[in-house]
Amino acid sequence: MDERHEVVAELEEARERAAGLLRAKLDAVAGHIREAAARAASELEVVVPPDLEILLPLAPVTRLLQAPTPPPAPAIALETVRGLDEGRAQSEVLKAFLARLEGLCGGRAILVFREGEVLGWHAVGMADDAAVRSWRARLDASAACAAVAAGKPVLLESAGDDALASLIGAGQRALLIPMSLRGKVVGAALALEANGTLATEAIQILTYLAGLLLETLAVRPVVPTPALAEPITMGAAPPLGEGEGESPFPAVEPVIEELDTGGVAAPEPVVAAAPPPVEPPAVAPVAVPPPAAAPRTPEEEQKHSEAQRFARLLVSEIRLYNEQAVQEGRANRDIYQRLKEDIDRSREMYEQRVPADVRATSNYFFEELVRILADGDPDALGV
Repeated sequence: MDERHEVVAELEEARERAAGLLRAKLDAVAGHIREAAARAASELEVVVPPDLEILLPLAPVTRLLQAPTPPPAPAIALETVRGLDEGRAQSEVLKAFLARLEGLCGGRAILVFREGEVLGWHAVGMADDAAVRSWRARLDASAACAAVAAGKPVLLESAGDDALASLIGAGQRALLIPMSLRGKVVGAALALEANGTLATEAIQILTYLAGLLLETLAVRPVVPTPALAEPITMGAAPPLGEGEGESPFPAVEPVIEELDTGGVAAPEPVVAAAPPPVEPPAVAPVAVPPPAAAPRTPEEEQKHSEAQRFARLLVSEIRLYNEQAVQEGRANRDIYQRLKEDIDRSREMYEQRVPADVRATSNYFFEELVRILADGDPDALGV
């Protein structure tokens, strides 16, 4: 073998050794890569677990979507507000209020707070509406009523309030809402749940509205309130076109001709002689009736109307909080003796508010006492 062949052989051996080293290096690098990939895959399983519920729980969302959707709060119809607005006395407004709660709850009642007691006043849809009017309890015996008297609406289960349970029964879900008059809580609206229906928000809104109507009874002379009246529909009159509204005939100038008299003078007019004066027959004098009282001006009429409404409001309030005493007073014909303090206080309020000129020509407060408290019998007042 010559020298050239030896050189080639050495080069081939060197190439084989270099290739072997390269393969070994690449195998080592590939091994490192495989180890790193295995570690990354292992770590990825920790970050993204096979059970995706662990990463992003959907069970609560599923339960929420499967839960029954609560019914929307019932809207308060305009007719409901009109019904409340028609009342012209406190009792009328409150009874209309109870009637308009139909469909928002089950049985409902008005409770009155008076001298440390809570009294039933009127009820609709209760197990025994008449029994509500005779129900009474100490205010401090009912935690719910005491909270309402302090100005807090209350949702409760009657089983936790013995005093209230004696009225509506145990195990009854109920809503109590404060009713205010002249800035003072004077009673409560009681609403019972029926077949799962107790529209708390709607009942609260109607209670608030009834309170506003009670406050403004004396200053709302128009029934219904104009804002609640049925709108009238008016169509615009079509505009007149050019030439419309004018006579279709051309205007004609009148022609006046002078007559030719042929030079003959017009005769003098003949004036008839005046007849002799005739004496009228003697007439017996007739007595003239005295002039009637001057009618009231619109301003005076307005003052009298306001005085009458205020008297009606005051006396209605007396009856509202003293129904039993009124009934007993009618039977014994001594209403004034039984309600002297309330009547005198209301009379003082009437005299302070009503102008003297109105009181001098009317007695609206006494008339309302007779009409509302004495049922039209003045003797029942006992004065």
